[in-house]
Amino acid sequence: METLIYLAKLALALLLGSLFSKAIGKERLIRSSAIGQTVLVWVLLFFMGINTGQIENIASELGHIGLSALVLTLFGLAGSIVVAIAGSSLFLPKDLDTTIAVARRKEGSLLRYVWDLLKEPLFLISIVILGVLFGMNSTLFDWFKSSYISYLLYMMLFFVGMNLIQRSVSFKTVLRDPSVFLLPIYTIAGTLLGAFGASLVTSFTFCEAAGMLSGFGWYSLSGILISDLGFPLLGSISFLANLMRESFSFFLIPFFGRLGKRYYYPAVSCGGATTMDVVLVLLSKHFGSATTIGSIYHGAATSLCAPVLIPLFF
Repeated sequence: METLIYLAKLALALLLGSLFSKAIGKERLIRSSAIGQTVLVWVLLFFMGINTGQIENIASELGHIGLSALVLTLFGLAGSIVVAIAGSSLFLPKDLDTTIAVARRKEGSLLRYVWDLLKEPLFLISIVILGVLFGMNSTLFDWFKSSYISYLLYMMLFFVGMNLIQRSVSFKTVLRDPSVFLLPIYTIAGTLLGAFGASLVTSFTFCEAAGMLSGFGWYSLSGILISDLGFPLLGSISFLANLMRESFSFFLIPFFGRLGKRYYYPAVSCGGATTMDVVLVLLSKHFGSATTIGSIYHGAATSLCAPVLIPLFF
């Protein structure tokens, strides 16, 4: 029920933004909505870092918990990327947008090309790191509560809703593509494949690894749910693993965006449940507004699966 209420709130924020944009007029809001989305992403990342830095004893526990979470995250992302690329190749035209990456690479040196790929993700991750440092070492943001992030998300989705109207995004146009319906399956199958790989190189069983990764980036749900099931240590690891998945998405989405629009499928698969809110703006920015509805559908589907799959593995 809580998941459905959460999804309903997100849908309401999108709807209100769309209605507001339609009432005021498209042209007058294009610039303001773009600026609003960018600023809100920065603010959201900073306070996400604050929230992480305020975890009790986070510094002393980051050794074991952090390494375990990192290994799980890398395997989960790798599995998702591999399955998404393999699955999407069945539907995508071979000549789709491959000229984007090639054209940009010819503009300058290889070093300049690599810097163009990494500068935006590095900037975004640096905001998260700054937030973590403030959360760990400063009392300036002791007033901040993790629930405040939800309000920032609603504000951001309000701007996304405005953009949907401005770009005339159609549900029928996006969902007519059969590969869009399969996107959540790519993500879930790839994540479970990654969990199997992680179980081979760690002390975790497949069920433990799969359960911890089945938050698909929804770190608040996965950590709390697993802890409530009687596994507090695994809950902490799952929290960080899913938080890392969300954070790594800010690297990977712009990276795949630079490579070309055919890489939308692995990009959205990396984002997991966060593609309907936190990373939605990045996906729309790098792959076009026509992918917005597909990203929301993917995030909603994986979010609905998370509270079902996690208890099954424990």
